[in-house]
Amino acid sequence: MIRLGGRDITGAIQDRLISITITDNSGEQSDEVEIELDDRNYAIAEPRKGAELTIALGYAGEALQPLGRFVVDEVWPEGPPDILKIKGKAADMRTGLKAAKTRAWRETTINDIVSTIAGEHGLTPAVGAGLGGQAIQHRDQSAESDLHFLTRLGRDYGAVAAPKDGRLVFAPPASGVSASGRPLAEVALARSDLTDWKGVSADRDSYGTVKARYRLMDEARTAYAIAGSGEPARTLRTTYPDEASAKAAAEAELTRLGQATGGVELTMPGRPEIAAQSPIRLSGIRPSLCRRWIATTVTHRLDWSTGGFVTTVAANLTGKSEGA
Repeated sequence: MIRLGGRDITGAIQDRLISITITDNSGEQSDEVEIELDDRNYAIAEPRKGAELTIALGYAGEALQPLGRFVVDEVWPEGPPDILKIKGKAADMRTGLKAAKTRAWRETTINDIVSTIAGEHGLTPAVGAGLGGQAIQHRDQSAESDLHFLTRLGRDYGAVAAPKDGRLVFAPPASGVSASGRPLAEVALARSDLTDWKGVSADRDSYGTVKARYRLMDEARTAYAIAGSGEPARTLRTTYPDEASAKAAAEAELTRLGQATGGVELTMPGRPEIAAQSPIRLSGIRPSLCRRWIATTVTHRLDWSTGGFVTTVAANLTGKSEGA
């Protein structure tokens, strides 16, 4: 089902549809859609930029799965053969979020910052558990967009900031929690469910300790907040305004480094219920891969030229290894 500006256009373009590709990201990148249409006779009116697209996919006899709202941002014809391509980004990636602002945040919390910015853009704040109460003594937003400022703040607290489904999300990137704050249902995938799979081992050093600098203004010296123990140690480049924010940044970086040690890439017949942040439980393949993962990027592609509906998933490591 495809709706354009609230109008169902599925029937009007069904015999011209070549493919739909939807990319659902859990990180800072915007969700995207690309639609390819057969442009024979040039009978299709080009949608205006800024028009809203709503997409849902599924199987005959089953309820369709909503896969997002998007705003058209690119339209172009090409050929031969004559094809009309339409691309869109998540409807919540608003221009205002990218406008530069200068202001100071003092004696506040993450929850207050996210709530304030969300309210300014007509979004609902969605802050990950354990993050909202974090105290922020002083942070400057200098000629910086709200989205960039939240992204920078998120990196110091192990969170990703992104507008999604009408919410401004500030949450850990591998939490297994939806934009609404609800835990996502775990998806069990056996060997027979997969077309192919690939495990990825990151070639990174394993750090035992992360240090972050902060200033002791009264004593006019630099001190260090430390997360973890043992060698090797990594020191962050940023100097933080206080011990609490330095400690949070060190712990967030230590967590990120631990999560960056491996991943998995999966391809399977279309599974529209799988979304970014969905927990994935694998079984029936190499034991080192049979564990719990968190989907970071999910791509759904319906392609009539190949006669198929395919879902691909990139997932990060979480939890402990289990047998197949």
